[in-house]
Amino acid sequence: MQSLDAHVSCTDQLSGVETNPSFANPSFANLRSEAAAQFSAITTEVTYSRGACLFFEGQASQNIFILTSGRVKLSVTSREGKIMILRVDGAGDILGLGAALATKTHEVSAEVLEPCRAKVIRTRDFMAFLQKHPEAAAEATRCILGEYQATFNNMRRLALPTTVAGRLANLLLEWRNARDNGEKQCRLTVALTHEEIAGMTNTSRETVSRVFHQFQREKLITVKGVSLTILQPQALEQISC
Repeated sequence: MQSLDAHVSCTDQLSGVETNPSFANPSFANLRSEAAAQFSAITTEVTYSRGACLFFEGQASQNIFILTSGRVKLSVTSREGKIMILRVDGAGDILGLGAALATKTHEVSAEVLEPCRAKVIRTRDFMAFLQKHPEAAAEATRCILGEYQATFNNMRRLALPTTVAGRLANLLLEWRNARDNGEKQCRLTVALTHEEIAGMTNTSRETVSRVFHQFQREKLITVKGVSLTILQPQALEQISC
């Protein structure tokens, strides 16, 4: 695995470990005995390799996925072929729920960033399960609300900051807040290339590299090995406005 030091100076590969803490409260993990038993009966555990596509934009809903390990990137593609990454989901997150509930095609594509495992449920079995168990339907509503919040955060990240530095600062703060443990400094790693980060901030790979260099010179972040540490979150907050 290449270090982030090498990445910042001469490559565009950021490789890392889990940053999404949502597995502490995974989707549909707190169902009562009868509902939990039926949920387990309609679920299959599947392993996916890096680069696998769980579903793609415009595809009819066939399954929903609850990640138990690894990470998956969700993206959309413009008519010109430009790919924009909306977010990266990790263990505990549910994928494909919106398309299943709306009985519509998927609005995003889901590609595996690193080897992962997921609980897979056929859409028709899942919908029948929700009709039978109101507590499961309530949990599905909670998950959809969480997805709405994530979508809102994506829009805010892209629309509100007027500079690329602002959008990148906003993204770093999102990652920090996702695993905030109360400490001023936060160390994280990211399984995304600079080009993929550019897709999340509506800019170019070269600009992402330049701004990361700028952040290091100003001692807002440090990079060591495979770790990126946010040193001055308050300064990043000012840049992100």
